[in-house]
Amino acid sequence: MDNKKYIIKPGYVLREIAGEHLAIPVSAENTSDIVVLNPVSAILWEELQTEKTIDELATVICSKFDIAKEEAAADIKEFIESLESAGVI
Repeated sequence: MDNKKYIIKPGYVLREIAGEHLAIPVSAENTSDIVVLNPVSAILWEELQTEKTIDELATVICSKFDIAKEEAAADIKEFIESLESAGVI
């Protein structure tokens, strides 16, 4: 598996507002960069405050949910790609 490590760029805070998990940019200039997260992606966001590989993230998700590691890794890879294209990682 890929050993590349990922981390969220500084400048975001994670908040739960009205049952929604939101990653909000600290800078007022980037208010359009709010990221809405589901409960699983909120866990991943928290984990990505420090450098992690997809394999490490999959291990965390598998410890919390009944999912095969390969399936978790594939879903996490998609999530990481979406964060990369948004410029968050």
